[in-house]
Amino acid sequence: MIILYVFTYPVIQKLYADYVKYSASQLKTELIRHARGSLNLTQVNLEVESYEKSLEAAYGLNQPLIVRFALQMKALITFHFGVTPPGVSYPGYTSSNNIAQIIAVALPRTIILFTTGTIIIIAVGTLLGVLAARYQGSAYDKAIPVIAVVHQSLPTWWIGFLLIAGLAYGLRWFPPGGIVSAGLNFSREPLQYVASLLDHMTLPLLAFFIVNVGGFAYVVRSLTLATTKEDFVLTAKARGLPERRIVFGHILKTASPSIATQAMLWLASSFAGGLTTEIVFVWPGIGLLTYYAVLESDEATVMAITYVLTLVLVIALFLNEIIKGILDPRIRASQG
Repeated sequence: MIILYVFTYPVIQKLYADYVKYSASQLKTELIRHARGSLNLTQVNLEVESYEKSLEAAYGLNQPLIVRFALQMKALITFHFGVTPPGVSYPGYTSSNNIAQIIAVALPRTIILFTTGTIIIIAVGTLLGVLAARYQGSAYDKAIPVIAVVHQSLPTWWIGFLLIAGLAYGLRWFPPGGIVSAGLNFSREPLQYVASLLDHMTLPLLAFFIVNVGGFAYVVRSLTLATTKEDFVLTAKARGLPERRIVFGHILKTASPSIATQAMLWLASSFAGGLTTEIVFVWPGIGLLTYYAVLESDEATVMAITYVLTLVLVIALFLNEIIKGILDPRIRASQG
């Protein structure tokens, strides 16, 4: 984290300075709009100047380099991201303007949809990819790359619109958007809330699955096929071992560290959600929050989201190294 901070120091300071100026201008606009004659321009300017100095002090911009470094690192480690600029709020998440609280509301919603979808894609994609390797050269095996190219080329928003038009407005099987029906509260009606949540997440989950499952199956197929030419596989075939045992006991076991790496990267990226998917289905997660923050020029929220997602990626890479060591004894031996 420290290395990343040092290399991005000029950019971070510029973003902090821009955020302070933007927040001050927003406060001035809000004061002039709501003062209705109770404050004159001099009083407004004094309020804005005081607010700007308080922000500079909070981010350490008026402090020596070492003090500024300590303040900003402490803020990052304790997830103290400050508040949104005056007049900027996200009522679909929380009434609070604390950025950490807003992200804390948005992130679980994204995990519910996209991490669940990613786990399904990994399970189905691994099965499809391994079966393609087992039936190498067959029509099914040759169909996997075609399916992957077709699925990856389909825009998620287009699939989303088709599903909404057909299954939401056409057949009226599912709601077109949102996360739960209006008025439901988990503490009062937990079963109805969960049922409504599953109902609302079906269409975005289906769109996410259609676009991505082919690509993961193709990756697994490629990783698995690369192992089929290894000497130990040829030896197993020469010994007359059953095909199922060769595929699942030798090929898949050997390819599992590489597959695990892909799975961990997909799981880490699922925390970022899907910008177009969340916009199309009005799913109030991290992707939609990022979209709203960009529209509001809310640099602090965008920076906080970027920081949290970077942290998730670093943790995922660390866990990946542990899992690879468990799956492959050679890696564990080299690390030990």
